[in-house]
Amino acid sequence: MSYINVHVNILENQKHILKQAIESKGPVSIRLGYGDLEGNYILALTNSEVNRMTKTYENGKGVTIKMSKRQVEHNKTIEGGFLSLLAGLAAKALPFWQRLSCQDWRLER
Repeated sequence: MSYINVHVNILENQKHILKQAIESKGPVSIRLGYGDLEGNYILALTNSEVNRMTKTYENGKGVTIKMSKRQVEHNKTIEGGFLSLLAGLAAKALPFWQRLSCQDWRLER
């Protein structure tokens, strides 16, 4: 499938949702309001998603983007893309959280 790189604004809570999708390697849906349809973050979207964004932007509305597992994985590979940054952060944080949870488990026993 081909994707088009689009600049959008991602809110803090949406960053958290996207990070969870990366860690779980699953699909994700995010709501982009009218003001979020332009921004500094790059997302690779399908042609139909870009068309929907264009229509809703022209009507002064926002749009919900539903990214498949494959699309989330593709977004991780975009150089300069937002999800590739989050993937790098998740990869660094995951071993730390795993060690921490193992230590907590040992303390409870």
